[in-house]
Amino acid sequence: MKERKSGGPRSCYKKNGAPKTAFKTRKEAEKAIPRTSTGLRPYECPVHGWHLGH
Repeated sequence: MKERKSGGPRSCYKKNGAPKTAFKTRKEAEKAIPRTSTGLRPYECPVHGWHLGH
């Protein structure tokens, strides 16, 4: 996986502490990305499968 430009490791939680939506497959995560979003990409999570993030 590519290193992030800034910040630490990816998290399973949003900034407000709420859990991020988890997807079973990368395809499911890609389908959930709104057309209007910029730079939102799926990333793999060893615990939950896939999450979306910038």
